[in-house]
Amino acid sequence: MRFSTPQPACGTVAFMHEAGEHTISVRFERVTPLVDSARASGVDVEKLFSALNLPERLLDNGRNEFISLADYYRLQNRLSILIGDETLHLSSRQLLPGSTDFVLAHLSDCKNLFEVMGVVAKSYNLLHGGQFNQVEKRHSAVDYLIDDRDFPYAGIAAAEDIYFQCECILTFLHCLLMVISPSARDAITGLHIRRPSPGGDCGHLGYWDAPMRFGADVYKVSFDRDIALAPIRMPSPDALTANAVYQMIVETVAGKHAALGMINPSATRVRDALARGVVEQPDVAAQMGLSVATLRRRLAAEGFTFRALREEVLNESAKRLLAEGKSVSDVAEALGFSEARAFNRAFKDWNGLTPKAFTNRA
Repeated sequence: MRFSTPQPACGTVAFMHEAGEHTISVRFERVTPLVDSARASGVDVEKLFSALNLPERLLDNGRNEFISLADYYRLQNRLSILIGDETLHLSSRQLLPGSTDFVLAHLSDCKNLFEVMGVVAKSYNLLHGGQFNQVEKRHSAVDYLIDDRDFPYAGIAAAEDIYFQCECILTFLHCLLMVISPSARDAITGLHIRRPSPGGDCGHLGYWDAPMRFGADVYKVSFDRDIALAPIRMPSPDALTANAVYQMIVETVAGKHAALGMINPSATRVRDALARGVVEQPDVAAQMGLSVATLRRRLAAEGFTFRALREEVLNESAKRLLAEGKSVSDVAEALGFSEARAFNRAFKDWNGLTPKAFTNRA
């Protein structure tokens, strides 16, 4: 079930979620700024909703309905790729697609979660151009702190929307650490958030199973010190990707209130991998933890083939790049075609007109 009933107030100062009691949800009104930004960037939002199996009627009159937190992150992941900015235009300092992959690629020498958090904090500070992230070691805990009071927000002004975005970053951080080590799953001992009090649309906070304090000066996630300092075995570099983090979010939310297969079908995961530049079927299958044969069977059961999905994603990327004013030769090179003529032929097969004609019409 993709939609929940409206959520009650978030609860007391020590907010706890009982798994399964309520759907972990997001009011669709929070998604509309992302949709508007996507449309302004030339994204075919209706087609994207169809690909993600989200009802298109939400785009007309669904502002007060709720979608699963998992669906919110699925949409965020795809839009960050299509828009070409991992901040989704919410920061005046753009983060190109691949920024999170860049951060993850620098974790290979870390010995424990404390070191991982330190590298993550430093990397994002460099990318965002400020000291917004910090890691502190205390007697009984290791804290990851985010101070957004001077963050260069763009396109977002309402305090409620800023609270929501930062709270979603905390979820992203937790799932990133779970990709690194399963021990991070049960390591959270408490959270501090800047939202002044419980209440309003807080269904997304149902993700957390730890005490939560409101009205803090900065955001803080506290980890059990022993778990944070315990030795870990780093995953292979191929497993450390932004796609893996988003998939971890979906799986974790799914484990709390729904069956995974109903939330993130294989075709969606393949589209996400393709859009991030993983274009060979064996590589995509490996990233999903599947054999090529198993991936083929799952796609066939959903009515897709890998080749059709690859052509779909390449076509989306081609049209976006052409609409941005890129030359045909540059687009052909960016999408991995051997030469511009091969790209011209493929584009005409997909759309019935040449890239030049498409650009002139646009």
